[in-house]
Amino acid sequence: MKYHSTRGGVEGVSFKDVLLSGYASDGGMFLPETFPTVSIDMLQKWADMSYKDLAYEVTSLYISEEDIPGPDLKEILRQAFSTFTVPEVVPIQHLTDSLTIAELFHGRSLAFKDLAMSCMGNFYNYFLSKSQKHMTLVVCTSGDTGSSAIEAVRGLNLVDIIVILPRGRCTAIQERQMTTVLDDNVHVYRADGSSDDIDIVVRKLFADQEFVINNNLASPSSLNFARILIQLVHLFYIYLQLCPSADEEVEMILPTGGGGNVTAGIISKEMGLPIKLVCAVNHNNVLSRIMETGECQLGDVQVTLAPAMDIQFAYNLERVWFMLSGGNTDVIKEIMADVDHNRVKVPSNIMTLMRSLIKVYVVSGDEEIKDTIRHCWNDNTYNICPHTAVGVSYVYTQKDGRTSKAVVLATASPLKFPDAIKASGIPAPTSDSMEILMSASTRYIDLEFGQDWTEIIKSKIKEITSKV
Repeated sequence: MKYHSTRGGVEGVSFKDVLLSGYASDGGMFLPETFPTVSIDMLQKWADMSYKDLAYEVTSLYISEEDIPGPDLKEILRQAFSTFTVPEVVPIQHLTDSLTIAELFHGRSLAFKDLAMSCMGNFYNYFLSKSQKHMTLVVCTSGDTGSSAIEAVRGLNLVDIIVILPRGRCTAIQERQMTTVLDDNVHVYRADGSSDDIDIVVRKLFADQEFVINNNLASPSSLNFARILIQLVHLFYIYLQLCPSADEEVEMILPTGGGGNVTAGIISKEMGLPIKLVCAVNHNNVLSRIMETGECQLGDVQVTLAPAMDIQFAYNLERVWFMLSGGNTDVIKEIMADVDHNRVKVPSNIMTLMRSLIKVYVVSGDEEIKDTIRHCWNDNTYNICPHTAVGVSYVYTQKDGRTSKAVVLATASPLKFPDAIKASGIPAPTSDSMEILMSASTRYIDLEFGQDWTEIIKSKIKEITSKV
């Protein structure tokens, strides 16, 4: 299995080199050159597997023996999923009103990102230990990615991680999960801007290929295909838990921010998994506007109860459009040139395919989120986070028109969002670990509006490299 860029300038890349990178050198995003097909018979054979055993079956389709021999891959996955607090890794809850929820948040940072990040931390350690080469990771986060990435690599001798978060736009707990980590290899910046603003910093850094190579930069966000690969696993696992006979469609309801899960969903469908995809978003995400006309202007981002959705552009859409264009790199370069100027304009043939594969549901605002959190609690005595609530709202409002099985992917623990839950008028969950977190010492650097954030981060990266 080899990988190529969505913009056509890079091909024949190994999984190892995809992992140890960020954007491709031509500015594009990596995808497999081919997608393996999974038959109904194979799905049925996988139906009784544990999460970690299924993870091996799926990931080994994309990771060659040359990159990671089978026994080593099994051990990496075993170590990664041993950090989860429940043996099944992804438990599934069957609640009233035909509501089924897959809990993806039982890892170290209490978010679904831990499923992939725990693997990536072990992947990094595996390859870097062999080469004894240092790497600096750069992550921009809307809330959960940063803490998950930190937990995956904190304390590793051969990795430093720089995390940039949008100051005042994460929950207090999300921010403290990052700023209270005092390990020497963790460097946290709070920027006076939105998630889209800080994403520009990462794009600029990786556009300077000489700088990337000289400082051995990579990113573990979902722009890295290794993240998408592990997200395939939980889609296959959830499907087989609900439909072990593999003989009907299951509707996957995906609270959507950067678009990693929907990208994994389209790849899974291409592989043969019988699923339907619903992207549940708030009004900040332009996906609904793109779906209407294929065009929109990118604008300001408003702070909501669902901060991971407080972005304008889901950067994984580049991968989606590439796949739906039949791999037309010229079209992708044209689309992304417009995106760089805060415009989106997608050809009608791609939009027709996109509408046939993806349904978009938009919550009306924070009041609908609070109503949904309260509804779920009153019916089930079950707490959900505000992002999960966006998906649950779809179930509650669309239940009369659905014919297939459906499941909401719960992306984060309600423990991380006590203010949103209290605002919904119901008891917020708490834990001793959260109480300790909120009183712990912090360390961070603020990036102010008007400063050259890219140059500031570049200087920090140079300082890290000089000490290696």
